[in-house]
Amino acid sequence: MKTIETIRIALVGVSHWHVPLYVRATKIRHLNIAAVSDPDEEKARGLAEQLGCCWYTEEDRLLDEAGPEFVFAFAPHDQMPALAMKLIGRSIPFTIEKPLGLCARDVELVEKAAREAGVFCAIPFVWRYSPLLQAFKQEVASCDILHLAFKFIAGPVSRYETTSPWMLQTRQAGGGCMTNLGVHFLDMAMFLTDSDDAEVLAAGYHRASKYDIETYGTSLIRLSGKATLLLETGYAYPMDEEQRDNRWNIVTRNGYYTLGDNCFEKRIFGKKTEKISVSTDSDIYYADFVLESLRQYLEGEAPRAGLKQMCSVRKILDEINLRANEKG
Repeated sequence: MKTIETIRIALVGVSHWHVPLYVRATKIRHLNIAAVSDPDEEKARGLAEQLGCCWYTEEDRLLDEAGPEFVFAFAPHDQMPALAMKLIGRSIPFTIEKPLGLCARDVELVEKAAREAGVFCAIPFVWRYSPLLQAFKQEVASCDILHLAFKFIAGPVSRYETTSPWMLQTRQAGGGCMTNLGVHFLDMAMFLTDSDDAEVLAAGYHRASKYDIETYGTSLIRLSGKATLLLETGYAYPMDEEQRDNRWNIVTRNGYYTLGDNCFEKRIFGKKTEKISVSTDSDIYYADFVLESLRQYLEGEAPRAGLKQMCSVRKILDEINLRANEKG
């Protein structure tokens, strides 16, 4: 019987900047990494030496020769659907980074193929793995949430120039900060409010670089669960030891909840304010995502977030992009 420690794992597309967050899981559990691949030979070889496995520059050779039983897949956004279809065609269970393509149609085709083939696919909407979020969902009924406001401002766009220059071109990335950062909070809002759809009321983008992606974006959304969402994302945070600014405000029928500066505050009418120390860094949940995805596959469970949830989020993101671009 396969276990988390014995199932043969491959990492495809390891030049992607998210990969080090996944590799952290190997320090928690002794995972059986059979192979890695990337068109960049230096990066593929470097990670393989770190993990003690074989490496390839061609993903097809890896799939043919290494015999992976589970794949963690990464690629430029425009190449993600083809990679996902390749894994589905080989009946290999996998996870793949968001946003899985350039539009909702890309995700819908992958979801249909995976569903019909019965192939497991998990999407790293990693805030679902936060104990804070799980506890909040248990404490506050979805129908009691009136409004959510999320602000997530990451470091400057220049940080992608050397590691992932494709992130700076709409034709390959599909968009900028809203595509890369906003999807996490769209999913989180839908998860907390038990929504499966939303209406974009307004959206606006700023482009403050030489690249054709938005570097700051805002949107106002009405979720199908009737709550409203104000979402703000950007590549505008001068980085030092801190990498980003992450702030939440959630208004409910009976209180007001805030997150910021590593503190979560619960202000409930008639009760004393409660302040809880908590990390606002979502990077820490990627290792949990890796291990939980492996466990869920091996035990025949559905992922916490899969292609269905990615489809829902992608549709909203498409409408945000449309609204913002209509306004120039």
